[in-house]
Amino acid sequence: MSTSVTLLVGGRSTEHDASLHGYHHVLHELLKESDRVTIDSVFYISRSGVVHVFKNGPWPEDEAGLLEGSTLPLGSAVERLRESGSFVFSLLHGNEGEDGGWQGLAEVFGVRGNFGPTLASAVGMNKYLQASLATALLPALHTPRSVLVQGNAFDAQRILSKIGAGPVVVKPNRMGASLLTTCLHAPTEEALAAAVNAVAPYDTQILVQEFIRGREYSCSVYREEGKFVDLPVAEIVSQGFFGHEEKHVKGRARIELCDEDATVTAIRELSHSLFEATDVATFARFDYIVRDAEIYFLEVNTLPGLMSGSIFPRALAASGRTVADLVLASVGDYDGRPSRNKIKEYEISH
Repeated sequence: MSTSVTLLVGGRSTEHDASLHGYHHVLHELLKESDRVTIDSVFYISRSGVVHVFKNGPWPEDEAGLLEGSTLPLGSAVERLRESGSFVFSLLHGNEGEDGGWQGLAEVFGVRGNFGPTLASAVGMNKYLQASLATALLPALHTPRSVLVQGNAFDAQRILSKIGAGPVVVKPNRMGASLLTTCLHAPTEEALAAAVNAVAPYDTQILVQEFIRGREYSCSVYREEGKFVDLPVAEIVSQGFFGHEEKHVKGRARIELCDEDATVTAIRELSHSLFEATDVATFARFDYIVRDAEIYFLEVNTLPGLMSGSIFPRALAASGRTVADLVLASVGDYDGRPSRNKIKEYEISH
């Protein structure tokens, strides 16, 4: 019997385009296995936050087509998702996608989907907090020296002094896709101020970190029927820095699925431990740099990119699994989560 799903795509987010590209890949992969997973509807949230709904195929494939759907106010759209009975497979990235916003909506309104727990997503979109949590939970992990800048008022000299000599990386603390991420190889106060000010309109929290020169790894984590599937760990081979262009411009970096060795095994075990400890749902991707046998935690993506060339789909395919398997595992994970009784009366006497 085929499982009905609704694809939720777009979003009022700086990562809207990543969602569109992921949707295009997921759509085509699911259409190949319609005997297992049937697309019931597509809900597209435009860049301005308007919800466009499609109930029948052929399904739109690009932004122009998605904008032609019938529109609904957001509240009505959430209610429609709740009432439909269809499993919602969310492809909403970044702000108002995987930062706890939609996860909270799904929890409060009872929308069945792959949103996962609110806290895991909220922490997953905060690089500073997730690194602090990861190293507290797993003392074997390291993290780059970091300073969190809040707003435009900051002391560039103090920050550079705290980070120490050498290159620094400036990045939004609560955005993904390496957007507005800059490596300053010879940092000056002026260059740091310019990099921070470029981020500030999009994220009022800016992370300044020491640049760790080493081998960069990405570990895809996937749980199926309550058990981890050991997906291959990927090494990212770049020309020294893996930023936004290196991620999204063909030829700027290459992804190599690794053979098993002690480092790969250690990275996978650390990732599985963090996945369970932070209560992530079904799948995620954890990024690291290894220098002199020391493993530095960078970040977790609770909704890794699902574009055709992205790391997670490649690792999933290497295990012999498809996007349909991923969707069905998400359904099983949601349905298998124990319910909580949220009603408990008690007396208070003064």
